[in-house]
Amino acid sequence: MSSHDTLTLSQSVLGADLSDTECQALLDISKKISLKKEDVLFKEGEADDQLYLVVSGKIDVIKNLGAKDETIMVALTPGSLAGELSFIDGEPHSMTLRSRKDSEVIILNRADFEGLIATHPHAVYHVMRAIVRASHKLQRDLNARFMEMNRFVTNQYM
Repeated sequence: MSSHDTLTLSQSVLGADLSDTECQALLDISKKISLKKEDVLFKEGEADDQLYLVVSGKIDVIKNLGAKDETIMVALTPGSLAGELSFIDGEPHSMTLRSRKDSEVIILNRADFEGLIATHPHAVYHVMRAIVRASHKLQRDLNARFMEMNRFVTNQYM
């Protein structure tokens, strides 16, 4: 992978606490793919053991793809993580990810990542901590949206 990928990783939530050596170790076991506009990275209900880092482009997080109530929840931009909960617990994805425009994504497989425990234990710790941070941020954002919606609904009927 390129020095651009190293920079993207080190500046992402995933690589914030990683040294250059640890970033390179992570990239050495990762693969990078290119997505065209409208390509689906993964579908709601599918399970996999991969963690995704957006390198370039924009990827929509969609609930109920193709249904009458299809909703774009958020757009992921470079440096964003995706699939982190499924990466940890193996449960199916709760949303679909579809590329809004040409995009590149770094993919980290859980089994390869677990292999770093022996050689780069601090990197594994830092990545897991980053995943928890990202999950907490998402939870805080969802709570704030819920409170905002609740205030709106409450004010409509008072």
